[in-house]
Amino acid sequence: MRSRIQKILATNTFRQSVITVVSTFGTAGLGAVFYLLLARTIGTREFGLFSVSVSILTLAVSFADVGMGQGLVKFVAENSRNNAYWPFAKIAIQTKLVIGLFICLALWIFARPIASVVLHQPEITYLLPAVGLGILSILLFSLSVYTFQGLQKFYVWGGIQVGANLFRLILFALLFLVLKINSFWGLILFAAAPLSGFILSLIWLPVIKILKSKVTKEQIHNFWNFNKWTAAFGIAGSLSSRIDVLLTARFLTLSDTGIYALAGTMVAFLPQFSSALGAVTAPKFASFTDSTHSGRYLFKAGLFSLGTSLMVAIVMIPTALVVLWFTGKDFSTAFTPFLILLASLTLFTSLNPLRDSILYFYKQPQFFFWVNLIQAGVLVVSSFILIPKFGVTGTALAVLISHIVYAVINVWKYEDCRARSG
Repeated sequence: MRSRIQKILATNTFRQSVITVVSTFGTAGLGAVFYLLLARTIGTREFGLFSVSVSILTLAVSFADVGMGQGLVKFVAENSRNNAYWPFAKIAIQTKLVIGLFICLALWIFARPIASVVLHQPEITYLLPAVGLGILSILLFSLSVYTFQGLQKFYVWGGIQVGANLFRLILFALLFLVLKINSFWGLILFAAAPLSGFILSLIWLPVIKILKSKVTKEQIHNFWNFNKWTAAFGIAGSLSSRIDVLLTARFLTLSDTGIYALAGTMVAFLPQFSSALGAVTAPKFASFTDSTHSGRYLFKAGLFSLGTSLMVAIVMIPTALVVLWFTGKDFSTAFTPFLILLASLTLFTSLNPLRDSILYFYKQPQFFFWVNLIQAGVLVVSSFILIPKFGVTGTALAVLISHIVYAVINVWKYEDCRARSG
């Protein structure tokens, strides 16, 4: 076992994972500071309103992005030599601009009917224009992040994310000095980070050359043929990861929603940590051509993912106690749901290499649509049963149950794919 661990530590995967994990730690740390300062500044109700808006924003992004993130990783990784990825990046940036600007304009013009009639939450009417700006910002920023991930330029990948979150904190400090921060300004600050990150990425991203590149019908067909399923499972995955906040707001008060949102914020590093590991493993699995190399790599990556996930989770427990002390007694009841969410997301992060193997090596994007849809269904049913009875703890329990179901189905699918390739 010792020799195996030493071999893992000597691999490119480990070195690249160190870069991505350190970058993610910096990004998550700066993001957490922003969320905690915001929660302490605006209180439970306004923070609940902010969290509901961010959940709506995230769900909208999953629809608007139409699966282009994973598509960029795949086609950029496969065509990174001689800049052959430019046409695929051009398809993505043009689509993101058109969809993002349309949504931004629609949310500005139709804010009131959308909030009252569609969402049944009139309190967020004045927040929807800021939500639209956030959607456009994240769409543009994700182009840079996924392109650099596909190119395996992890220093740039991490640097623009850390820089964006640092800029947001600086802007928060400046705004705090001149006006009273509320949920609206929290959303403006939320949107400012990805927009600044995209602008910063233009130093390394040849946007002009990308926009001038020629795109063939075959490239368009290949790109969207893959993305149709990644879009579907991205939407389903976003539903399962964000609908918990909306369900909490449905059954409980905005203050309760703010408390649950803080619990979610305290475990937010784990999903980002999962993304950091995926930034390294996804291009690797996309490049493998035989199951032997893929299986060996999965073993090493899985061992690393499991060990680091457990260590990170243990460290996060005392950190959460400090956070609750900092935010004040109004948020004290967030600790129990935090522990439950921590367990569920540790399980999710540990299986990250397994999911990447199914998606990028075995090329089964359609599977994740169905499994994420099942997870979302389990979450909704469990929430209707548990939230009215246990409050915010019930929401966390529903999330844990959905992640256990998700994990079992993923393990079954991997074994099925391996047996078929055989």
